[in-house]
Amino acid sequence: MTRDSVSGHFLDGAKGLLFAVRRGPPDAGGCVLVVPPFAEEMNKSRRMVTLVAQQLDARGWATVLPDLHGTGDSAGEFADANWDGWCDDLVRTVRWCEREAGPVTGLLAIRLGCALAVDERVSAVLPALQRVVFWQPVLDGQRLLNQFLRLRVAAAMAAGTQESASELRRRLGEGAVLEVGGYELSARLADDLEKVSPPVRLAAAPATTLWAEVASGEGAALAAPSVASVERYRAAGARLETLAVSGEPFWSAAEIVVNEELVALTVRFLDDAPAGALGLPP
Repeated sequence: MTRDSVSGHFLDGAKGLLFAVRRGPPDAGGCVLVVPPFAEEMNKSRRMVTLVAQQLDARGWATVLPDLHGTGDSAGEFADANWDGWCDDLVRTVRWCEREAGPVTGLLAIRLGCALAVDERVSAVLPALQRVVFWQPVLDGQRLLNQFLRLRVAAAMAAGTQESASELRRRLGEGAVLEVGGYELSARLADDLEKVSPPVRLAAAPATTLWAEVASGEGAALAAPSVASVERYRAAGARLETLAVSGEPFWSAAEIVVNEELVALTVRFLDDAPAGALGLPP
């Protein structure tokens, strides 16, 4: 059985080809789907994802990372992307995994990818899901949009000009396409993000979810809003574990950042380690 085998594949998408990277042995014992974050955050996270995939490969797992429409090496431009299309991309990727890599029993979702993962159209095609890891989950699309627009506001300020988030939103509402951090944000995608709200409950399942966050300083802990969300989802029946590790925000740092602790604990969790083995509450 070969190890660290990696291959690229083009899948049929609704608006053109989707590119996906499969890593793992040909006779993998299971498949982990990676749901990518938004825009440049995926490029910042790619090294972390690769390390997880390599370590899962050594344990006999396959990992599949798709580029959603308009991103990476998939067809289309970012300005043409929309939420419904991205959900369809993930559904198609899951179906491809079932044929080429085995049923998806594990899932790693990053930032806004967590909201995509719990969209009912995506969760509906993941009946075999057993283990889910959320990295720095963002389930509120409006919050993500606000953060994204602030990147343009900050860039304008650094260039000696002035823009406001409210002005940018007005222009989007009028149908403008705005360049933000090298990405063309369409009015449709902005409107889609505005409508993405935290679900009432996480996907029901036998699946257990690890909600993992990175915080600066020693004694890292989940942010207060995250604690409230976790408690609410647990009350609604979700099987949730939590994890906070010290480190820099790898998804937005100026340089590529690797958090070895988060990688190792993610791999152990996806490999079906009991909660106690991670030092988490049982």
